[in-house]
Amino acid sequence: MSHELAQFPNKKVIMCMGDFSIKCINYIMKENKGHTIIPPGSTYKIRTGKFIEDSILYIPSYTQTGDSFNIEKSKRRMIAEDIKKAMQYAKI
Repeated sequence: MSHELAQFPNKKVIMCMGDFSIKCINYIMKENKGHTIIPPGSTYKIRTGKFIEDSILYIPSYTQTGDSFNIEKSKRRMIAEDIKKAMQYAKI
């Protein structure tokens, strides 16, 4: 794992909030493990998949902005679902 992610030794979930973070985590995985973790595709199509490596759940989701009223209602619902999924996996 990268130096940045190694600073969190007890991580259980990594939420990739937006396309850029999905690309970043895939780059890190490719460099360290030789493969990507999250498949290419539209976030709404891949977000329901279960992507686990070394007991860490990787969740592709949408970017949260400072003004949540500017995010489409359907995306706000999906972000909430993704956070709930993360909390259940981490048993929070």
